[in-house]
Amino acid sequence: MIPFAPAAFAPGAARFGAMLALAVVAACGSSDDRPPPFPDPDLPLADASPDGEPYPTDRIGERKRSGTRPGDRMPNMTFRAYRSGRAGGLESVSLAEYFDPKQARHKVLHLQVAATWCAICSSELEATMSVVNELEARGIRFLEVIVSGAIVGQGPALAEVEAWIDRHGTTFPTGIDVAGRRLGAVGVNPAAMPHDILIDTRTMEILDSSVGAPVDVAKYVLEALRFVEENPPSY
Repeated sequence: MIPFAPAAFAPGAARFGAMLALAVVAACGSSDDRPPPFPDPDLPLADASPDGEPYPTDRIGERKRSGTRPGDRMPNMTFRAYRSGRAGGLESVSLAEYFDPKQARHKVLHLQVAATWCAICSSELEATMSVVNELEARGIRFLEVIVSGAIVGQGPALAEVEAWIDRHGTTFPTGIDVAGRRLGAVGVNPAAMPHDILIDTRTMEILDSSVGAPVDVAKYVLEALRFVEENPPSY
């Protein structure tokens, strides 16, 4: 079995640290005039894939793959989300939709966790949009989840998410997880953005889970695709 070795991340803690410091300063200002956070209701889980395969419930956790040691499976979650831009309005999107043991539709899920205050998140999304069509044609799927608005640790408000989608012209699903209350279960901290998670959709194994944007988004996800195509499922 070939060890999984994700591509290098954006160099230096200074880039991320500087952005976090700016966000903390912004958080000190008044938020009285900001829209309220999205209500973010609890939603029923889709407990099976589109093909009727039950979502796995064993080996659930947050540990990523390390060399030949398998990672945990990603816990199933459901988000209120826009599926493609803002066309069609908000819908429910579950991770179970991406579970594809037979690789009938896709092979790798790149979950991008972002905040609208985060300039690095914005740059990562712009880089993703420049290659999304090519990568989706190869079996890679993308899901972005916004965990904070313009002030670190607050929101997001629906208007902030909508403005984010419109600004970037996002064509893949964009979900909402206020203050990371769901994704916190896998180590996501809304004050440390962006956070990237790569998932083998055959098993929902976490191949990588890291803070910081990859230097090259295409290289990052293609490394996961290479691993999936060259190795049998871990479970």
